[in-house]
Amino acid sequence: MSSVKSVLAAALLSAPFFLHAAGMVPETSLLVIDEATHSGTMNVKNTDSTPALLYTTVVDLPDDNNGIKLIATQPVVRVEPGQTQQLRFILQNNAPLDVEHYKRVTFEGIPPKNDDKKIKIGINIRQDLPVLIRPAKLAVVTDAWKMLTWSGSGTSAKVTNPSQYVVRLAQNVVFQPSGTTGSIKKTYILPGESLDITLTRSVSGNNKVKFFPASRYGVEVPSFIADFSAK
Repeated sequence: MSSVKSVLAAALLSAPFFLHAAGMVPETSLLVIDEATHSGTMNVKNTDSTPALLYTTVVDLPDDNNGIKLIATQPVVRVEPGQTQQLRFILQNNAPLDVEHYKRVTFEGIPPKNDDKKIKIGINIRQDLPVLIRPAKLAVVTDAWKMLTWSGSGTSAKVTNPSQYVVRLAQNVVFQPSGTTGSIKKTYILPGESLDITLTRSVSGNNKVKFFPASRYGVEVPSFIADFSAK
């Protein structure tokens, strides 16, 4: 067996070798679906030098799996090199939405088979993006993180989202004035959801919490300091 591995290794080292990466690049870092039109679009560009099949997959999250369906109208489509493909998504919901919802979508380019005898390694780069589904009658708010409430006592703390909006934020938080640090298990919090905060020590004596929100498109914004209610 070792001799076979040696021969294979020698063949790999002596053969012409190329590293090939297929890249499908979405135009933005967030897919927005509007209930008013029951649809949304995303442009994806094939930045590779060869054609590829673009596979699009909508992923339902276990904490927001409520029967709302989002369907990609072209789950598989051939995209030529340098070409931009517009993908359309259709929203299916049985009742009007009253809060924002959250899913994810992946875009993966699969290059065609190559009969070239030269050894090539293909790397399929999968883009994984968040999907925000907006209710038709809900006003746009760009700083919903200000609505979060923070509370706790001793070595327990939590953050609650009483709003109708999905809030994205970094997982690390800092309680003030002590400087005690904590961690949230996710990078988003759904409407009406409460998340426990893992602490390094007691938060007693603190009255503020510093956290790091992100814009809807995932861009980090200046840190925000909110009131912390110690019980």
